Amino acid sequence: MNMGGMSMSMGGMFTPTNTAIAHTFWYIVAAFVALLTGIRFISWLQSRSRRKSTSEGRQNVPSRPTNSFAQSYATATAVCRELAYPQPLVFTGRFSKYFTPPPVGRCLVLAVYWIVILTMLWSNTILTKGSFEYVYKWEKVGFRAAWVSVTQIPFIYLLSCKFNPISILTGISYERLNWLHRWTARTVFLTLIVHWTFFFQEWVEADFVKLQLKMMPMVKYGFGAWGVITWMVLSSFGYFRAVSYEIFVAQHVVAAAVLLWLVFIHIPDYARYNVWMCVGFLAFDWGCRIVHGFLRNTHLMSQLAVRMPGYTATVQNLSGDMVRLTINDVDFQWKAGQHVYTSIPSLRPFELHPFTISNVSNSDDSSGQREMTLLIKAHHGFSRSLQKAADKDSQTGRQRRVFLNGPWGMPPDLLHYHTVVLIACASGATFIMPLLQDLLAKQGCVQRVHLHWIVRSKGNIDWFRDELSTTAAASRTASIQVRLHVHITQPDSLNSSSDALPSKDDATFVSRSLNSSSDSPVSTGPSSINIDEKTPAAHVEPDSRVLHTHLGSRPSADSMIRPPVEAALGETAVVTCGGAEFTAQARTFVAKLSDERAVHKGTGAQGIYLFTETYGW
Repeated sequence: MNMGGMSMSMGGMFTPTNTAIAHTFWYIVAAFVALLTGIRFISWLQSRSRRKSTSEGRQNVPSRPTNSFAQSYATATAVCRELAYPQPLVFTGRFSKYFTPPPVGRCLVLAVYWIVILTMLWSNTILTKGSFEYVYKWEKVGFRAAWVSVTQIPFIYLLSCKFNPISILTGISYERLNWLHRWTARTVFLTLIVHWTFFFQEWVEADFVKLQLKMMPMVKYGFGAWGVITWMVLSSFGYFRAVSYEIFVAQHVVAAAVLLWLVFIHIPDYARYNVWMCVGFLAFDWGCRIVHGFLRNTHLMSQLAVRMPGYTATVQNLSGDMVRLTINDVDFQWKAGQHVYTSIPSLRPFELHPFTISNVSNSDDSSGQREMTLLIKAHHGFSRSLQKAADKDSQTGRQRRVFLNGPWGMPPDLLHYHTVVLIACASGATFIMPLLQDLLAKQGCVQRVHLHWIVRSKGNIDWFRDELSTTAAASRTASIQVRLHVHITQPDSLNSSSDALPSKDDATFVSRSLNSSSDSPVSTGPSSINIDEKTPAAHVEPDSRVLHTHLGSRPSADSMIRPPVEAALGETAVVTCGGAEFTAQARTFVAKLSDERAVHKGTGAQGIYLFTETYGW
């Protein structure tokens, strides 16, 4: 049988070299994973050492390097952070925002990946006329591109799995690998173009395109596979995912299955191990997820008495199109900042949606029962249906049957830093607030915590009013110095009612944003603070006040991050959750501040760690 205008034996002539290159790809992936695993292990040792020093009282600030190795590692870490964190370019248009380039760190990872792929693709494939293989000049590149493409396909499927060895070893959660999943698929789309165009060019020159398509049905399956992956790349564009995430997921799963079938038929037997690798990754992932979900929702591993599958939940509407889903009698634990996949069959029986758990995992019940809270912003689709259901349930008192899958995610370990800065925009507080509660509940190295929550109106404060008041009260007796700042960007909304605001017993109300200045003092009622142009509100920390409410424009990253970083005696962790524009600003500023202060470069300035979360997926 002919293949690409030549016999299978001619294709086999290139096979040893191509298979060696394919194996090299996986060696490189394994080496990179090993490097990240090593970094994770060093970070674990560092965290363990810092906590031990704190518990034994050996160091007041254990996050400061104490020897030459620790100093060298801290310096290298600071340099890498300054290089990787910035995201200088961000688009904000309704459509253009989906073309925002990744942060510099991700761009560097992509650059290294593309260098590897280009080296694999073009090394020793460009033949000169004097070469004895010159007659195969088209086939050689075509076959090489085929191997380079099919070798990456299992990597794409691996990155799509929730249970995958990369996450297990490196501690990088599956959703934080999703960007690489998409870019790898885009890379395969391009290498496949090289694959079929080089073969097609030979067919055109030999004038047997129609004959080739007639005699080689597998060629049609190859074009079909390229068409499917083209569709998958285009349909996974951020705009289409945002329009209807449910439809995107459904068609993406179907397309992924069709792609494997087409590739299996198109490629020869000796290359089909790549398809079986994909099947193996998916089988392991889905097998673990099904077993995990079954055990979770049937409560077979729980100490509770036998009961109905799933969990009971109540739905409540809050201001600002926010819905609170309270799940009762949860019999498992979770980490602050994790998320769960939620299914409510009475609303949409065949859908699973991820939502951040907005409270910490604690229980006063000996049986281990906990209450889980999910705060969900109503947009469209499932979340809008949930909002409508809340209106009905408030009148009937109905409880919903909920099925959970998770918890998922690997949030940052903040307990070994000296200072922690938590910043959230609007519903981003669902990620930030549990981290704050966790810091107050556990013994660690943290001595100062600054939280900034930016909301549009005073009604939004109702989402976490109880948590803010409780945290403010608890922080007075805690060993950690806590400062909570709530920024209301539309202060006119305060004219209607102040019911949603925390009590003045716990709060100081400052009628200035962190960016603003004033020529005269500002009265704040019973506990007034003088604010002038030389004393921005970010530096005002009255001893008896923990919670500050600022009215005015959105605060800048500088005003929220710089003061606590400059006051920190040890390493600072900055954690943000907000939109893409806000996240990019935080990334760029942290890198700039670290470089400006010459962190760990002989100035005494300590490190700045940054962890960002964004809305959506």
